[in-house]
Amino acid sequence: MNKQSDTNGNLDAESKNPLEEEFDLTPTAWTILGFLSLQPRSGYEIREAAKRSVHFFWGVSDGQLYPQLKVLESLKLIEAPHGAEGPRSRQRWQLTARGREALRSWLAAPSAHIQIRDENLVKFLFASLEGPEFLLHLIRERRASFEWFRNTMEAVQPGSFWDDPENASRLTGPAMLKRYGIEFAETVLNWCDQAEEALLSDPNTSSLNSGRK
Repeated sequence: MNKQSDTNGNLDAESKNPLEEEFDLTPTAWTILGFLSLQPRSGYEIREAAKRSVHFFWGVSDGQLYPQLKVLESLKLIEAPHGAEGPRSRQRWQLTARGREALRSWLAAPSAHIQIRDENLVKFLFASLEGPEFLLHLIRERRASFEWFRNTMEAVQPGSFWDDPENASRLTGPAMLKRYGIEFAETVLNWCDQAEEALLSDPNTSSLNSGRK
């Protein structure tokens, strides 16, 4: 039985989908199913799509991707009905009905809590004792990183590499994710501006003003 939602769209946590418990798939495998739900793709096309989108928050490496395609095929969640295609003899995979049902169960299941790996933030914890110039360096390093991230997100055109870009561009999810990325970057950039201003305005760090932009 599929998970049900109430009139507010909240998922019923008591309703279980057998496929959710049957398959202990890796995050990469679930991501593959997600990309194939949008359109059939080769392994290479999945890799390139991941580079343009989820690699900012969900790594998909070649070492994981191709073995997981074989796992998903063995579980009858994906198939390549036309075999090798194109000049490079690539298999173009597509979801089976069973694969789409498994994907729906994953989409409905509770997501893992957010975990952020951010070396720049870790350095903030230890930089103060080394002098305020280290904090200023970290703030400016963070600003440069998120300026790049914002510019990269602004350049993304959801659906532009799909078989039917016109219809793909009407999908709400990718556009919402792009907006989330841009607004997230702008929030961090605002924090960087405020943090630098506070640091440079502190009488205890007045010596930093010589390096003020």
